[in-house]
Amino acid sequence: MKIAVILTEFLNDYAKNYYQSLALNCELSYFIYKDFQDAGELYLALEPDYDGFLVSGPVPRAAICQRVPSLPKPLISFGSSPLCYYESFFQIQYNEKDFYLERGYYDLMEWYSGEPDRPLYDFLKRGEFHDLIMEIYQNTSSYSLEQLCEMEEKIKERHIRLWREGRIQYSVTRFSNIMPDLLHAGVKTYFVYPKYEILKEAITTLLQEVSLKAMLQNQTTIAALNQQYSSQFLFQRQARSQSSEYGRDYLDALSRRTGFSLSYVRRFVTALETLNNEHVTSQNLASALDITPRSANRLLKRLLNCGVAEEITTDHLPNRGRPEKAYRILN
Repeated sequence: MKIAVILTEFLNDYAKNYYQSLALNCELSYFIYKDFQDAGELYLALEPDYDGFLVSGPVPRAAICQRVPSLPKPLISFGSSPLCYYESFFQIQYNEKDFYLERGYYDLMEWYSGEPDRPLYDFLKRGEFHDLIMEIYQNTSSYSLEQLCEMEEKIKERHIRLWREGRIQYSVTRFSNIMPDLLHAGVKTYFVYPKYEILKEAITTLLQEVSLKAMLQNQTTIAALNQQYSSQFLFQRQARSQSSEYGRDYLDALSRRTGFSLSYVRRFVTALETLNNEHVTSQNLASALDITPRSANRLLKRLLNCGVAEEITTDHLPNRGRPEKAYRILN
């Protein structure tokens, strides 16, 4: 099973080192995207060669879905949960001597579509931070690819501008693709890393989806083959039926020669289609007609006397001294 991991260079070592520590029943390959536009192009280029995809966050996943509305292969993202943010807040509080939430810039609020001036600490105070994160993740899926790319650039520029203007003491982001530019600009930025449990849950879920997809495809293939064989069987039955219908003269002639009724002759001809006309015995004819071997033997003798069958070499049955007669049915 081949899995492609689409992520930023900033997160590459973090994710790769963790996944290499796991005993995974799959082959992971890592691919770096530069921006949200690039994430979708990577998926398109890699899709034919991989069974499933991991992507580093719900926003690049939304970008891929905008570029590829109908995903042919499973795609799972590993984002940052509210707990990841809480851990980052504790880290900031430890590092910043005079810690105040109001002195930081949190770019996740750029995705909030509710009250424009509502501060982050109000969500934390009211115990609504989890709902905020879920709402933001849902909002990102409604953005077009162009809007996602514009938001990416807007957020990066705002980090840098607020820092240079001295309006913030630090900033917090989950967007790993802008981290190199922020660090290069000297912005004191804290990155919200996804916990290892989230990475593990993401790959586990993806492998389950890939396996399920393969199982469903196999079931579809089996169903298609069954349908094909059923169609062939019906066609053969129809062909045999048509052949018997078109051979009415032959059936009438056989009925006259043997003295059998036309319906019995039809039954006899149908049974012969399951046998080798060159080698018919009372045993296999009895099975085909669902009659006793004794009745089949009388039938063969009658066909022999009427010139419809001829006796050929006899077969010796195991553990029996008396050979079994075999016949060839003549057209």
